[in-house]
Amino acid sequence: MSSKTESSRPAFTDTLLLALVVVVLLGGIGAYYYYQGLVGAPIRVAGLMAVILLSAWVAAQTHKGGTFFRFLKEADIERRKVVWPTHQETMQTGLMVIIVVIIISLFLASVDWMIGAAVRNLLSGGG
Repeated sequence: MSSKTESSRPAFTDTLLLALVVVVLLGGIGAYYYYQGLVGAPIRVAGLMAVILLSAWVAAQTHKGGTFFRFLKEADIERRKVVWPTHQETMQTGLMVIIVVIIISLFLASVDWMIGAAVRNLLSGGG
């Protein structure tokens, strides 16, 4: 018995729904610019946000859209599990990075200076 469940909706329907999403989004963006001189910006932004939310809802009804939104939900659950460093830990780590960068840059500068001196010495004939 297969563990993969069959979708109750054919793939063609999902394709049509995703095409509808694209058409609605393009229509919303077109309307946003078409009504630029006729309607105030807050109303146009609210309308565009409504179109985006409607498109997201329609896209979520497809198999791929449902999978994508399920992934976003699981990613948010994992994000909440992250333990963020305290202010003191962040400052200490940042200070250590700055100190190590300074030490390494001084080391590389001294190596560069020594190699440059050796090359100048060789090219000048040793004297």
